[in-house]
Amino acid sequence: MKLFNKQYSQPGTKPGTISQSDVVNYTVSLIDYNKTDIEDHTVLELATCRDFIANTNVTWIHVQGNPSAEAMITLAKGLNIHELHIEDILNNGQRPKVELNEDQIFIILNLPLSDKGVTKIEQVSLFITKNTLISFCSGAFMPFENVIDRLMANVGIIRKLPADYLMYSLIDTTIDYGFPLLEAYAETIQTIEDELLNTKDRAILTRIHALRKEVLLVRRRIWPHRDLIGDILREEENSVISKNTILHMKDCYDHVESIKDTLESYHEMTQGLMEFYLTSVNLKLNDVIKFLTIFTTVFIPPTFIVGVYGMNFDSSISPFNMPELGWKYGYLGVLGLMAISITGMLMFFKKRRWI
Repeated sequence: MKLFNKQYSQPGTKPGTISQSDVVNYTVSLIDYNKTDIEDHTVLELATCRDFIANTNVTWIHVQGNPSAEAMITLAKGLNIHELHIEDILNNGQRPKVELNEDQIFIILNLPLSDKGVTKIEQVSLFITKNTLISFCSGAFMPFENVIDRLMANVGIIRKLPADYLMYSLIDTTIDYGFPLLEAYAETIQTIEDELLNTKDRAILTRIHALRKEVLLVRRRIWPHRDLIGDILREEENSVISKNTILHMKDCYDHVESIKDTLESYHEMTQGLMEFYLTSVNLKLNDVIKFLTIFTTVFIPPTFIVGVYGMNFDSSISPFNMPELGWKYGYLGVLGLMAISITGMLMFFKKRRWI
């Protein structure tokens, strides 16, 4: 997972300057619906979307991928979208936020995804007016298929309410993508725990560190959603958000809190795994040092004895020059003394419970 992948304008450029991505590849879909009818359109150009907006139905325009700056500017002029919002939409990597105006809302969300074990964060941007919602998703993955299915099948109350309830549905869906990620993290942590009990491979420390770093980065991306939803819940003067939607947004707030708390718990668990690994390595090192120390200590007395009797002073010159070198059983006596010293040391260590 990249630490920083934000596209940005060069320092010194005027506010609202659009930095176009090198790759322009996008699709546009449009759903126009009311309580009884629904129409699904595949639109080739953003400019043609304006023809569907001037009606009493709810219009949802979804842009998937990286649209061109020219197309976005054309759309912005027709829908009264500020150039600063266009800049934020095209410059991926923005921090989650909400900007509430009297008759429109602009929201940036971070979509957490796990793709074959690799975590990535996509940007989702929402622009909402009374009857229109425009969503932008920067990646190739379309996160709102379930919402489209609910609309088409007329499941629940989504078709019966204004665009603000659709806004809630998209926010809720984006946040809920954090739960599969949590499940993936839980499985990874469990796997590492099992491996720690069976191996002390140094590579596992690298995996723990990478997981800990990833959990921390995802937590930093998820945390701002709490303030974002809190700002919406405290909003009282916006004509776009109904009281019914405010009630549903409280559920989103709870989901963010749950994901945030779980990520904090996982961060602490990864720290615990790292400490457990280091403790295990230290214990193993202590066992090695303990064995070497005991081995060395046990053979100190025999080494001393061998050193003394290895001096070989000539006893014929003086009776005090190691007369035991001439004893009949001197060699066996020395071996016995060495054996007694080793046995004594081992018994002493055993009594002190050092071995």
